Amino acid sequence: GYNAQDAGVLPRDLLQASQAMSRSKIARELFGDEFVEHFTNTRIWEWREYSKAVTDWEMKRYFEIT
Repeated sequence: GYNAQDAGVLPRDLLQASQAMSRSKIARELFGDEFVEHFTNTRIWEWREYSKAVTDWEMKRYFEIT
């Protein structure tokens, strides 16, 4: 399963997943265009807000005092 490239690859993060869902014909058929647009746009906004945050790991990694 890990080497099967023809099976597709899952999105790496919320942004990629949102973009994939936005382009998905199946999602639009199942949920409708209005829902898919609203849902994916709110997830993209959420990703942008998340990207603004500085994590504890980043603080420790980039502000190391030696």
